[in-house]
Amino acid sequence: MVPLGVQVLRLWTLGLYLRSRFTINPDKIYRMAMRKLNTSAGILEVMGAPLTGTDVRAYVMSGGGPRLKNFKLKFGGKRCFLIFPIKGSERRGLVSVEVKKKKGQYDMKLLAVDIPMASGPDQRLFLVGDDKEYQVGGGLISELRDPIVKAMAAEKEFEDLDEKEEEEDAIREQEEAQRRQHEEKERALAEEERKRREAEMLVQSSP
Repeated sequence: MVPLGVQVLRLWTLGLYLRSRFTINPDKIYRMAMRKLNTSAGILEVMGAPLTGTDVRAYVMSGGGPRLKNFKLKFGGKRCFLIFPIKGSERRGLVSVEVKKKKGQYDMKLLAVDIPMASGPDQRLFLVGDDKEYQVGGGLISELRDPIVKAMAAEKEFEDLDEKEEEEDAIREQEEAQRRQHEEKERALAEEERKRREAEMLVQSSP
């Protein structure tokens, strides 16, 4: 008879194996994508190095559940669709990623960046995949874009507000410094006038 402790250990080991084989870590996908982007000459040329991400991300998992085929239990490939903004020294962009976990390995199906241009339509650069991947799952990855685009727009609005506030603070600080300088000058003049009058009074009171 197998001891209970050994059975628990086997189940725990099996659970770890199944988790590592069939689950997807979005943070790992994010790091994979950032490594590829920061080593892409084409992306860096357009956006400017270095590229940095933010905490704003959206992702959705699909597939990976058990199914019967020919009386055999099989697990479908699990997919992760991930959207996140990035910023280079020259431009901002929105990254779209699709990854499938196949036999325990990450298989990147899509890695693209949409870059808003000063004039004309946005520029979409592909490192992996093509426009067909945007239609996978009924255009699922396109549905993720809206909240991120809104978050990017809000971030730009907040930055503009912060810049305006900093300018207003700088003006107020300058005005306050000028006011203090004027008050100090007035006090100095008043002190000189007081000393002058005291001196005159001493002269007048002397025999």
